[in-house]
Amino acid sequence: MAARDDVLRVLDVGAWARSRDAETPADLVDLVESSPATQERVTDLVRSAPEDGLGWVRGDEVRFAAPLRAPNSLRDFFAFRSHAEMRRPLPEAWERVPVYFKGNRRSIVGPEEDVAWPSYTRKLDYEAEVAAVVGRKARDLSAQEAPQAVFGYTIMNDWSARDVQKDEMSVGLGPSKAKDFATSLGPWIVTPDEWDPEADHAVTVTVDGELWSSGSTAGRHWTFGQMLSHASQDEDLWPTDVLGSGTFGGGCGLDLRRWIAPGQEVEITVQGLGALRNRVV
Repeated sequence: MAARDDVLRVLDVGAWARSRDAETPADLVDLVESSPATQERVTDLVRSAPEDGLGWVRGDEVRFAAPLRAPNSLRDFFAFRSHAEMRRPLPEAWERVPVYFKGNRRSIVGPEEDVAWPSYTRKLDYEAEVAAVVGRKARDLSAQEAPQAVFGYTIMNDWSARDVQKDEMSVGLGPSKAKDFATSLGPWIVTPDEWDPEADHAVTVTVDGELWSSGSTAGRHWTFGQMLSHASQDEDLWPTDVLGSGTFGGGCGLDLRRWIAPGQEVEITVQGLGALRNRVV
């Protein structure tokens, strides 16, 4: 993507490749699943595209779909102390282990798509997060090695049925139905050379244009390297695996004691990653 005369423009990589008699993976999922050499070759091809060359289209002429419609797996961590301490004393294990739950990888919602209100909840909520997308098979990674396995980063909205989640967690399992109905990803994936997950990036959430949440990607107790390393111990990570960070304190309606209503539009903006917008219907 590039901006010219204040207009967002998007490169059709396939069209640009064809003009150079070059080959590229058919879509983004194929690119994420391709070899590091192929990913590097496509990156070089994209960077060689002149701003006045073939393949560029106006951003307002493009409809962005979910960057991954059905990731290989979906994990969501609990990495921000400021969120974890909002309602409970932290167990000692939280300091030692980057815990996560596994969500429904087939309930992904893309940018500008509607989210259906689950019939079984009266307290629907959002969670503003960032997610890492794995770009190569890996196992038993150290925290230092793990970032090299990341293809890129995207915004994640971990939609939550809070009344259902309370019941599930009280039994000692879950969350499951409280989360499985929808997870939003998008609007695109930004590669690590363009976006540092450990830097301080502003995050805001608006509901029908009103600012509800304001925070930062900084301040996580667990780094993405530590989270990926933990997930990879004696277990394979695969291309298109998605690992969410969890939200910051105040990054969801539960922390604010405010609840969204049917018909409202939730927009999460992360500096450098764009804006992810969905309406609840």
